[in-house]
Amino acid sequence: MVFFTLNSYGQIKNLKVPLVVGTNTQNTSQNDTVLKVFYVNLDMSEKSPAYYLNGQFVNETTLKTLNPNAIDNIRVEKQEIEVETQKYYGQIFINTKGDYRPILISLSDLKSKYINLKNTPTIFMIDNEIINGDYDKCIVDENYLLRISIEKVENRKEKLHFNLIQILTKSEENIKKSKEIRIRGSQFNQPE
Repeated sequence: MVFFTLNSYGQIKNLKVPLVVGTNTQNTSQNDTVLKVFYVNLDMSEKSPAYYLNGQFVNETTLKTLNPNAIDNIRVEKQEIEVETQKYYGQIFINTKGDYRPILISLSDLKSKYINLKNTPTIFMIDNEIINGDYDKCIVDENYLLRISIEKVENRKEKLHFNLIQILTKSEENIKKSKEIRIRGSQFNQPE
């Protein structure tokens, strides 16, 4: 009886226990992550604007190779327009400074002008971004191109054979990287 009495009076009522939150005490390593696969396809029905450079209708690719320091002004009009049976949702007018004259050339013409592999299928990349579309309509500013490199890609098992043409623009980052010299894993900048 003494045991029962001590036991019943020894308990505390209305005791609030703090919430216990479980934490992961293990360190997550690269081997614990799950591989994620993304399919990147441009939706052709995406609402994109029409671009004009100094009054000339150009492809969006032109903007990737236009010197941003040469832009004088940009004007945006939100009205819809149809150009060559393609509907555009707005217009962007870009004018360059008076002393800057872009030399516009299509990627197809660029390939013919600089590369002697004319009959091989080609994929273009500008600043590490693959260019999708009709290379006859993809216009670039030849003044702002820093380097063109060609890599032959072959995979006999999958019967792949094409040229990968990588174009680098004269962006500050690309110019800085082009001046780097790597010696035995070390990195030095060339004097200017």
